[in-house]
Amino acid sequence: MHFSHFARGLHFYLLIILFLTLKKNDVIILTPKIIAIANQKGGTGKTATTMNLGYALSEEGKKVLVIDFDPQHNLTNYLSDEEHDFTISEAISKELMGASYPRSPIYNYEENLDYIPTNLNLSAIDMQLITANAREYILSDILTKLEVREHYDYVIIDCMPALNTLLINVLTAADSVIIPVEASYGAFEGLEQLFTYVNMVTQRLNRGLTVDGIIYTKVNNTKIANEVRERLKEYYPQLLFDNEIKELTEARKSYAERIPLSKMQGSRLASDYANLAKELVEQEGALIE
Repeated sequence: MHFSHFARGLHFYLLIILFLTLKKNDVIILTPKIIAIANQKGGTGKTATTMNLGYALSEEGKKVLVIDFDPQHNLTNYLSDEEHDFTISEAISKELMGASYPRSPIYNYEENLDYIPTNLNLSAIDMQLITANAREYILSDILTKLEVREHYDYVIIDCMPALNTLLINVLTAADSVIIPVEASYGAFEGLEQLFTYVNMVTQRLNRGLTVDGIIYTKVNNTKIANEVRERLKEYYPQLLFDNEIKELTEARKSYAERIPLSKMQGSRLASDYANLAKELVEQEGALIE
């Protein structure tokens, strides 16, 4: 398998970063918990993971809020075809102006699951944030104002595939990061930079930030998928979730029809996300013990 040059040299470098940022045995994060779903590479399954992991947790009786923080607004489209008059984009603009909100940006999807939508305006927000005071904390301030920790067990944020001020805002607000990595030759592209970002935020802005793990997504029975899995086990033995997400056409059908996988009769992917949700909850239980 021909991996990019930097991927081959990641092992020692990432062990140092992981030692600095991830092995926080003295940090125990209970719910409510804010999780960033991040990978600067597009097409890794961030939106599907945000939606279906969130839905699976809600089916476990957890109160969940999912947030679309990607200007492509795929999560928003997944959840609803309605026009939203107040989104996270407008909330950030109001926050930058010091203005009050005309309404909450939180909308209900169904029992135990709410969401905050976004729109294309979020693209321009990144440029506005560059010159803002305390720009790294804008999202944190919004979530505090909305009292999300008082109302939800899990807040899951779908991040855009980029390393910018918007991502720094999410990492500063989050308790942890989950990284979807797809079964492809380009699986390791951008991972080094993402871990560098996580390390930087941990050191400078949010010392409680950890990485919950790496989710292997879009997995099939090809040679490539098997080779990527072995490299993930080699590079990240402590971070790889046991449960994987298969590559099936039902994922596209779920998005096109705006139906969570759990509502699709006989969905095999639904059980993948249900098992992932249970693993995440059990992982936290092990930390508590």
